[in-house]
Amino acid sequence: MSGLSQRELEFALLISSAHFAQHVFYRVLPPLIPVLAVALEYPLWQLGLLITLYSIGMGVVQAPLGVLADRIDRRYLLPTGIMISGAAYVLFAFAPVLGGPLPTVTILGTTFEGGFLAMAGAMVIVGVGLAVVHPAGYPMITDNVDEQNKGKVLGFFGASSKLGDAATPAAIAGLILLLSWEGIILGFGAAGVLYGAALFLALRSDEFETVPSGQRTEGDADPTTTTELVREERRTFLYPMTVIYVFFVSSGATSHAITAFLPAFLVAVYAHSFEVFGVHVGAESVASGYFALVLLAGAAIQLYLGGVSDEYDSRLVLVCCMGLATVGMVALAVFDLHPAALIAVLFVLGGGLYGVNPARDALISDLTPPEFEGRAFGYIFTAATLTGAAFPTLIGYLLEHLGMRAGYLVMSIGTVLAAACVALLYSDWVYVPESEPDPDLRTDPEGSD
Repeated sequence: MSGLSQRELEFALLISSAHFAQHVFYRVLPPLIPVLAVALEYPLWQLGLLITLYSIGMGVVQAPLGVLADRIDRRYLLPTGIMISGAAYVLFAFAPVLGGPLPTVTILGTTFEGGFLAMAGAMVIVGVGLAVVHPAGYPMITDNVDEQNKGKVLGFFGASSKLGDAATPAAIAGLILLLSWEGIILGFGAAGVLYGAALFLALRSDEFETVPSGQRTEGDADPTTTTELVREERRTFLYPMTVIYVFFVSSGATSHAITAFLPAFLVAVYAHSFEVFGVHVGAESVASGYFALVLLAGAAIQLYLGGVSDEYDSRLVLVCCMGLATVGMVALAVFDLHPAALIAVLFVLGGGLYGVNPARDALISDLTPPEFEGRAFGYIFTAATLTGAAFPTLIGYLLEHLGMRAGYLVMSIGTVLAAACVALLYSDWVYVPESEPDPDLRTDPEGSD
């Protein structure tokens, strides 16, 4: 990437590989939902519940892991978490057998058999293991990259997540033709354990800074307290971070509709299939390919917008992205698209919905003191993840009762609300950058007599 030193480029590749791995693991289940629904005869909402449980596991521990990431060497946190998640997917692959002896559980009139309970436990562990990537990864970028290049590396870091998102359904689209769902998940789990071990060996080098800034210098604020995160002027941190949280939740509602159910939407609405060299490529595989396109679009746009975020106002970038995402969602829900038009709409949707990360993350980083950055990202991702944990289950219920098209049209409201949240950051009532000279700051930013 232009402007990065050799060391910064090497670091960007290394830390982005961890983000890639996290999102590979995050996207293993959604492309397999159509297969699991047939093989296990679970309803759509129940399969969505497995993704919800991942989010709960991830959300519950991100805040404490954020505090931990500001206190101990991050090279011990990052690889360990990924290895734990890989081992949990190995457990998931054997869940129908291991869960057989477990008793069934009935909750609110719904019966969950032992195999599902074992899968549910495995997904919680997957989320717990991967929760460390954000609170450890973002402050490591701040510590290892010059300020003028942070947006570029954040773009690369964010793009790697979408590459992971895209690589998984693309790989599964082919693997479905060769392996059972158990074999696919087992392979991903084993690869995760091996990658985590390799990442630990790579981070052992003294070339990269992994020790938190608050632990490297004398006289820093006590890292066990969060009082420094609450600035005297609330418009420099508290108010804008609250708005960013609502932005996370609003855009996340639409994002969950895509990441959890786009393959199921495309199978139900379009059911495209074809033959290649005499091999029948079913609707599930084609849908996974389309899903990969959405995520690749997000990766490509993030690589571009990372540099843009170093030059332009992050708020403008966020508003434009949410506008594109809204157009894509409405078009997908309303129109009966020709295959070529469908590809174009999915590219616009993916670019808008997932292109926001560099600008969003740069804004959070700029708001937060470096010695507290781990916990700031931990807190915001915990709050957003826990709030949005129920979305896959609720969206699955919505799609079953309203229908796929009507349900997707309703979910486009999320990006509209997200754009409105960003618009609030243009108001002096909500956000005043700390670096902005403001010697005549008044209580009423609009002025009054």
